[in-house]
Amino acid sequence: MHRGFGQFCPLALASEVLTQRWTLLVIRELLAGSTHFNDIRRGVPRISATLLKERLETLEQAEIVERKR
Repeated sequence: MHRGFGQFCPLALASEVLTQRWTLLVIRELLAGSTHFNDIRRGVPRISATLLKERLETLEQAEIVERKR
């Protein structure tokens, strides 16, 4: 898991999450309407499934995205 700098400022916290490699591309796909894992993979074809899973979990833990079953 990514360990940040322990910042309390909301902008610093957001930058710790959003500046990880591939994260903004994943968010772009979500904003473009992708709702499933494989949709995101097609939109960001060079990201590995493992890394995509990690990025989505990080976004979920930061309460930026919400998983619906």
